Amino acid sequence: MMATAGHLVEPSIYALAGFSVAQYGELLDAIYRGPLEEAPWSSVLESVRVLLNACSATLVLRPPTFDRPGSMFNMPPRETYRRQGVTYNSYYHSLDPFVDLPPGMVTTVDKFVGAEAWCRSPIYQELLKDLDMRYVLGADIQTADGVVCRFRLCRGHDAHDFSEKDQAVCLALLPHIKRAVDLYSRIDVAESERGLYAYAVDRMLIGMVLLDDQGMVLKANAAARTLLGENDGIRLRGGKFEFADSRDRGRFRELVRRSIDSISATQDDGAAAPMVEAMSLARPSGTGRLEVLIRAIPMREWSEENKWCPACVVVIRDPACSAQTSVEVLRQLFDFTPTEASLALLMANGASLEDAAEALKVKTNTVRAHLRAIFQKAGVTRQAELVRTLLNSVVSLS
Repeated sequence: MMATAGHLVEPSIYALAGFSVAQYGELLDAIYRGPLEEAPWSSVLESVRVLLNACSATLVLRPPTFDRPGSMFNMPPRETYRRQGVTYNSYYHSLDPFVDLPPGMVTTVDKFVGAEAWCRSPIYQELLKDLDMRYVLGADIQTADGVVCRFRLCRGHDAHDFSEKDQAVCLALLPHIKRAVDLYSRIDVAESERGLYAYAVDRMLIGMVLLDDQGMVLKANAAARTLLGENDGIRLRGGKFEFADSRDRGRFRELVRRSIDSISATQDDGAAAPMVEAMSLARPSGTGRLEVLIRAIPMREWSEENKWCPACVVVIRDPACSAQTSVEVLRQLFDFTPTEASLALLMANGASLEDAAEALKVKTNTVRAHLRAIFQKAGVTRQAELVRTLLNSVVSLS
């Protein structure tokens, strides 16, 4: 049983499936809610499993290969199918004949492979037979980015094969599963990008705090939590910033309000991007002042009604803190020896020759010799140039 071109479903399929309006609506709700569930698509997999009297339901987002495990979601929950320590992911996927179905087709393994051939197949004999999985209904889904996903339902030996009505149920859901998987793929890519950016910012020891339009904290990264946890001039209390100096508190509130107000002004008259505000904060400890930058976040179409939407970002930086740097990455970038890489880091952080010699437990003349080699490999002639070269490299992102 197949959908037409573009996975459009004929009206006769809905009639054969026999959905009530409420039942179909609940299934669609579960499908599109699936990408946001803690166990993706667990609700709809369980609903379809129960509806079709199946013993298991599986959505394979990424088919396994020998060099990469697959990504699959099962109901009832299980990581993968296994027999005596050997799993579907690690081996049995290579024996599966029920793959590469034409996109838009919903069929049974007995029709696609043949009942006799299926029951003789190694994957059935060695794995599925003992798991009481005799009958399989399936469809392959090709996403917009070309990834082929698999939807599978299984029944045991005491049951009967999936009917035309069962196939119609799956076929009616197939276009919606495809769209939901496309959405999940986009969310996954966005999350990966966000994770990379967050990691880079944390490595550079840049604190970032998102505020709503009332100045309440929505989220803070690790670097911000570390700075604020020191309670040295600024901290978080009750979801808001609290300052040791009342003048800093007043100035901060003024800048946040001006920054947020600039959003509506920008949208109303088509002016330039929302303004960026900056200030520095005194610290009771007497150490250097913290640098603070406040930038409004322009609202998107749906933002105005979303109470969890960030209105501005507060960037906090301690100029005295140096970004975390990997000695190994320095070695790879500049072909430094381990000692040269350690010395380069010390010099980049402002250490004198004497300080570096003490830290490395060597003589000052030895440090000078290493420093000449470092300058030559980095293509610089002075410590200031070395610092600039290291700060402008990818080392701080490592």
